[in-house]
Amino acid sequence: MSAYPQTLAPVLDPLTPVQREAAMALGRVLVLAGAGTGKTKTLTAGVACRIQMYGMRPSQILCVTFTNKAAQEMRERITGVLGEGQAPFWLGTFHGLGARQLRAEPEVAQLHPGFDIRDADDATALIRRLMKAMDPDTVPEPDTGKKCDVRQVKTMGERIGHLKENLVTPEAAPAWVRGLIERRRAARQMVDVEGWEFAVRLYQIYQATLREQNAADFSDLLMWPTLALMNDRSYRDRWSQRFTSVMADEFQDVNRAQMLWLTYMSEYSRELFAVGDDSQSIYSWRGAKIGFIRNFVREFDGARLFKLEENFRSTHHILQAANAIIARDPGRIPKTLFTQKGDGQKIEVLSYDYASDEADAIAAEMGRRAAEGVAWHDMAMIYRINRLSRSLEEALLKARIPYEIIGDVGFYHRAVVKDALAFLMLAACPDSRQSDEAFRRVANVPRRGLGAKALGQIEQEAQDRGLSLCAAVTTATLPAKVRDSLLAFRETVSRIGQIPDMRLCDRLDTLLKETGYYTMWREAASEEGETALQNLSELVGLAEGFTRLQDLLEHAALATASPNERGRDRVQLMTMHRAKGLEFPHVFLPAWEETVFPGMGERNYEEERRLAYVSLTRAMQQATISSVGYRQGVSARPSGFIEEIPAEHRVTGWLRQQGQSKRRETGGRFRHTAATLDAMGF
Repeated sequence: MSAYPQTLAPVLDPLTPVQREAAMALGRVLVLAGAGTGKTKTLTAGVACRIQMYGMRPSQILCVTFTNKAAQEMRERITGVLGEGQAPFWLGTFHGLGARQLRAEPEVAQLHPGFDIRDADDATALIRRLMKAMDPDTVPEPDTGKKCDVRQVKTMGERIGHLKENLVTPEAAPAWVRGLIERRRAARQMVDVEGWEFAVRLYQIYQATLREQNAADFSDLLMWPTLALMNDRSYRDRWSQRFTSVMADEFQDVNRAQMLWLTYMSEYSRELFAVGDDSQSIYSWRGAKIGFIRNFVREFDGARLFKLEENFRSTHHILQAANAIIARDPGRIPKTLFTQKGDGQKIEVLSYDYASDEADAIAAEMGRRAAEGVAWHDMAMIYRINRLSRSLEEALLKARIPYEIIGDVGFYHRAVVKDALAFLMLAACPDSRQSDEAFRRVANVPRRGLGAKALGQIEQEAQDRGLSLCAAVTTATLPAKVRDSLLAFRETVSRIGQIPDMRLCDRLDTLLKETGYYTMWREAASEEGETALQNLSELVGLAEGFTRLQDLLEHAALATASPNERGRDRVQLMTMHRAKGLEFPHVFLPAWEETVFPGMGERNYEEERRLAYVSLTRAMQQATISSVGYRQGVSARPSGFIEEIPAEHRVTGWLRQQGQSKRRETGGRFRHTAATLDAMGF
């Protein structure tokens, strides 16, 4: 006979003993949930137990997640188990719940009822406006770029966000930053003293402006309630006494403000149920502190730890590969994933000379698996950074394999690529109306003073005279400075477009140089600018394979799914960070090279190791790792993570070539005959 009410049997009976014990536990509880071990099911059962077993009211349970999607999924699961109206009333994201708390008592942030919330774009626009309004002599000279450019505005916004994440008020910022500078100097680290001191002054002006506008940015939504919980005993009592239990999902991703908020909100009840996995902590660059989950049991007296180690997703070989890699993380909480799904197939490890060879081979193998009954959407390519998708997309296009990029736009739909193609179109036919859309796209990129009013005058002139927009520049009535700039632009693109016998790739490269487009991105924000230049370099290289502009444009137009095609049966492409929380029967992991993954420079090596663990554990039936010897002009060698996989769990080359493949059908809708596959190059 079960030790819980029969009303909970549908919830608790399907759980493993450790899942059930964790869900029923009270007090400070950490559920260390390895990949694929039923984390959400356990958290849902924990909510159900508190309501039906321990008599807690849904209105007195605080349940926090990191995304609105996760909150909605949690609400649906709980409602499905307990019925309508039984989901915790306080269920949502940190910022969403913080906003509700701040709405109730806005005075803690020196705001008034009905305050506005500024999103990230609004906050950036305000910072830019405030910087440009300041005395230019007080704005520090950046190492690269210009004062108040995109890069510097982004940097200052990040520093203000960093201060708020650490609960530093404008008044406390000068002393806090002095301490930061001293610590970095003591550690012999580079520190931008002038930039940080300017960020403090800007923060004070920025926050004063928000208050004048009765507005809060996203960071305010959690910072001010947390500071009030820390510093005002009556406020803390009022809020912590509202809740009989506080429950947190993805606990490995909390930052300092979030951790303190959870601690104080659970102070009265002493009920904090945290679910997470330190081996999947991959967001330190967003402020996540892995120490909070690793020190949970030491931080709270009497805290209990439950380890979920039975994986319901992957086969034995996949889990042993992931276990071997993550075992070398010296600070991890020990756990070992196991499964009852059988050995499955070994990890395929492949190497190629060039990225194009790698991409073609993966596309060909996907075609073969589709012919064997695997659905396109049951296959995924997961890579370290977005720019790696280009060669993969090209191979899928060539093989006519449908695909969708998750969390990013396809290569040919990226703004910089569309800009570059527009330059080519405009150069090819500047006096034709066919180039009008291209003119609208790039005539003011980089800025040439072409505003809405001037563009309207050009459009009217073109309509009256039957000219293209580019041609209308020569006769339209425009301010002298704008007219001179646009005439110079027209002359540049027309001249380059008329150079005889010029290869398409060279024409594109010359256009990007002489129009100032390359320069604009070199002076832009570092990460954004670097990515843009890499995409442009890819496009110029790609153009080498085309002799006619029309062919390249048609190729680009057909490259990715149209909006109404999304969600159909397609191969999924995404970065490692985007893949977290997802699963696929067949996972391809390209570009496992030292220069890419773990990568060079300042990357956190142990976090890269955790990314490898996350990536491998997305695979349910088959994982394939590949590397190349030469990528984007740089010699490369296989990632060290590959060698860490025990030899008995991996095989060199495709399993099918060694007669070891045991592919099983997963419900694919696409079927190819052998003749069709041969025609497609498989």
